[in-house]
Amino acid sequence: MSDFDFFDPDFQKNTQTHFQRMQRECPFAHADKPFDWYAVTREADVAELLKDWELWTSFSGPGLANQSGGVLVTVDPPEHLFDRRLINKAFSPAQLLAMEDDITALINELIDRFIEEGEGDLVPLFTMPVPLIVIARLLGLDEDLVTQMRPLADAVIHPDTPPGKIERPEQDTPQTRYLRSMMDSRRAMHANGEKMPDDVLSTLITAELDGRTLTDEEVMGFMGFLFIAGSQTTTQLIGNLIYRLLQQPDQLELLMNDWSLLPNAVEESLRFDAPVNGLFRTNTRDTEVHGVKIPQDTKVICMFGAANIDPEFWGEDAGEFNIMRNPQLTKRHYAFGKGIHYCMGAPLARLEGRVAVKAIFERLPNLRLTGEPKEIAAHVMHGVDSLPVAWDTAEGS
Repeated sequence: MSDFDFFDPDFQKNTQTHFQRMQRECPFAHADKPFDWYAVTREADVAELLKDWELWTSFSGPGLANQSGGVLVTVDPPEHLFDRRLINKAFSPAQLLAMEDDITALINELIDRFIEEGEGDLVPLFTMPVPLIVIARLLGLDEDLVTQMRPLADAVIHPDTPPGKIERPEQDTPQTRYLRSMMDSRRAMHANGEKMPDDVLSTLITAELDGRTLTDEEVMGFMGFLFIAGSQTTTQLIGNLIYRLLQQPDQLELLMNDWSLLPNAVEESLRFDAPVNGLFRTNTRDTEVHGVKIPQDTKVICMFGAANIDPEFWGEDAGEFNIMRNPQLTKRHYAFGKGIHYCMGAPLARLEGRVAVKAIFERLPNLRLTGEPKEIAAHVMHGVDSLPVAWDTAEGS
């Protein structure tokens, strides 16, 4: 076992290099900032921890900070199974995939707004608004207001947020008042037998299982979870894949000559550039990992990004981005987690990624980088926070 510094800027800049070193030298690595915690990086160890939820609980939250309460990510069975069954009524894969036409129209509308500019930063122009507006439409909320709420999601994972503590967001803001008014309106409509809008918020308000419904706080918690998990990660997925394809023109040429490769290109991006470096678990009793004694209530991060490039699992070419990789192997990546906490939004993220990337490369001819992208500052995330590009326009071509 050896130490590593999760908060070192070089770790963020050269994440995969550090993952490879940790896999070779210290499969159970130690960190001491802001307190003692650990990381597993080999695929077999990540799989084992995610599978044994009774020992490695999510009850203390998926981050380094302790966090309790909420839905899905901070509970284990039986509460987790109950929440998942209840929320699945509003978030089923079939319902998400039915949004494809709407998402395609949205993406083309966004491109229409900037296509004549010939250059710009694709993050604020495109990769950031796409998932936010999709979430707004899912929930039946005002799109402009939801877009303004992005800083609230950023603050939760910002590197300046104390890692050992989560500051609860201010409870009385224009945004929270708006969300509560929307919930109150839907509950009143439901109580009066009025027809409610056909959206996820209505389904969350009315979903019932074994006589139980979601409380306002649980609905608020799930909406907040959607903003963070849905907007941040999908923004990274879209940006990461565009950036990687621009860096590797041979892979881009393969894709543009055969768009049937697109689903596997999305999976390979999720594998090679997992938007989330990893999530934490906490042991419910004293245990031992790789010969190291771990006291109860110790935070251990399952490094998804490392498991995704472990040569013991993926083979010697694990460190290469290859959209021709065997699809049956590629889809076994850890970008959406594994086991009981597998991401419910995975079908939607994949759909957004496919539609967005195809539209960008088809509608922006000769797309090219004009500078070095800035990496996202949040330590738990992986990807680009800016993507300066140029493309040919009708006037300039």
